[in-house]
Amino acid sequence: MCKLDIQPQHFEIVKQILRTYLPDYEVRAFGSRVKQTATTFSDLDLAVMSEKPLSLRQLCQVEQAFSDSDLPWKVDVVDWAATTPAFQAIIMQKSIVIQQQKTA
Repeated sequence: MCKLDIQPQHFEIVKQILRTYLPDYEVRAFGSRVKQTATTFSDLDLAVMSEKPLSLRQLCQVEQAFSDSDLPWKVDVVDWAATTPAFQAIIMQKSIVIQQQKTA
């Protein structure tokens, strides 16, 4: 299993924001913080595994929450349904689930 290269206290902030703004979606981390190639201020890349594109309001709210948080780096949120198949393949090459999809 891959490990996410962030401090535990920062991971708690990430999880809390996701639970607040995107509670119904699976969310995957990908990029340098999963590949273990991150530098101190590398961003955290997150993919929201949506079947239909997220609303602009949802995206703005979660992005603003990350921006307003005490995280020492930027968080980039990608809407799975709005990405190309080529980019989806890149995400799936090496990603880890950090939030499970809520089941009904």
